Amino acid sequence: MKKLLYLSLCLGFLLSCNSGQETIHFRGICVDDPQGTEGLYNSERGFRLEVALNVGDGNASHAIEELREEVAKYASDSVSLVQSYFYLTDLVGKDLSEKDFETMQSYFDELQNLGMKAVLRFAYERDFNGRAPVGPTEKQALAHLDQLKPFLEKNKDLILVVQAGVIGAWGEWHSSVHGLENSDDTKRSILEKLLAVVPTERNVQVRVPDYKNLLKNTPELYNRLSFHDDFIVIKADKWDGDMHEGTNNFDQIVKESPYLAVDGELPWGFWSVGNDPDAPTAGWIIDGHETARRLFLQHYTSLSVIHNYKEKHENTKDLKKLPKYSMLVWKETPLSESFLIENKMSVSANYFQKKDGSAVERNVFDYIRDHLGYRLELQELSLTNGKNKGEKEISLSLINRGFSTLFNEHDVYFVLIDEAGEVTEFKTDADIYTWQPYNPDDINHAPLVHQVKSTIKLPVDSKEGNYKLGLWIADGSERLKYNPRYAIRTANGDVNWWVSKDKRYGVNILTDIKL
Repeated sequence: MKKLLYLSLCLGFLLSCNSGQETIHFRGICVDDPQGTEGLYNSERGFRLEVALNVGDGNASHAIEELREEVAKYASDSVSLVQSYFYLTDLVGKDLSEKDFETMQSYFDELQNLGMKAVLRFAYERDFNGRAPVGPTEKQALAHLDQLKPFLEKNKDLILVVQAGVIGAWGEWHSSVHGLENSDDTKRSILEKLLAVVPTERNVQVRVPDYKNLLKNTPELYNRLSFHDDFIVIKADKWDGDMHEGTNNFDQIVKESPYLAVDGELPWGFWSVGNDPDAPTAGWIIDGHETARRLFLQHYTSLSVIHNYKEKHENTKDLKKLPKYSMLVWKETPLSESFLIENKMSVSANYFQKKDGSAVERNVFDYIRDHLGYRLELQELSLTNGKNKGEKEISLSLINRGFSTLFNEHDVYFVLIDEAGEVTEFKTDADIYTWQPYNPDDINHAPLVHQVKSTIKLPVDSKEGNYKLGLWIADGSERLKYNPRYAIRTANGDVNWWVSKDKRYGVNILTDIKL
């Protein structure tokens, strides 16, 4: 019997060689791979920072300095996004000037320099409970939004999503000086104007589903509205916007989020100390397991890393030591593979392993960091000789292990890299928007397998020889396309990441190939 099995295996190998077919399997990231503990940096997903720019100052230097400091502080947390507040406080009653646009552009130029993108929010008021000194009327806010349209179009490639903002304290749609949040007609007008000036390829996020539902009779606008939850506490709380599990709001986000970019944040950690007069609740640690489950069910793309983690605040300056905030507790909270399986949550076969196959423990913080947004894990590469000399037919399968699909513009290429590092591009027709983690209608959340296929052939002026075959997922913008900071790296421990000497390409190396 063993002899027959051996002959069968040999025959299969010979048939594969004779047909010119080669199959290569890939594994996910193990704990002892470099990205196993540090996380995987990728554009338009994951943890985000928070920076405020006072547009009326006429100088972006303070915001840029704050941005650089935060990038350094959170460098170990794989951060590629920045929630960017553009405050128009000093411009109430005035038109935006050329200087104001130069100020905003300086900030975006620095984002590009750092290889980051914005979760953008325009706002006016920085305080609540009647303490904000000034705020816009509806007419003034609409006029500013009209002025912003060309600027938003120019910089759309550096914007993941635009948050509704504009109304009330911190643009959260409450406590506005003129009570704009008290009129459904005003809120509807603000949303309609935002959707008119924000590029159609971008979502606009609102704080709670009730605001989105104001446009339920205009589906072409309704379908572009997504969500940002600015008070994730999991359990019911008077400040949570009725967003906890068991509410209609929660269920609506679960239903609609597979096709939308969703963002959120925990409350400030210093509120849990209990010595802030504006703190709504004190003394809680937000449950990490249930947060991970919610982020999965609601397909979160991004989450603030500023809140409830490494923060310092004047209200804690007299403490002998800073309290241990929720995200720090998450780093000490074990997460079992059985919990993920029981809750039908995304997980790779390698996530709880070392490279030698031995089992390891993971924590809640790492799991959330690694799975926010997309997480593309290559599965299998098939190479077959084409009909013509020097031609190869390629089929590559992958699974998205993340919480959400990809958004905005990304082009998918196979590339050949010669021994001198020169790159030949082969654009595929892969549609990244379809790379869902699972079918949203599947209650078992079975992972979907996606295919990227193409036929490649050496250009006539290229020499036969040895090449590296790679997968290049580039930003769809012309100014960001040849910037490896915006290229997507797959979640594989056995796939090398290659950056060209001229810093134009960031490529996942699949195999060596001879043509």
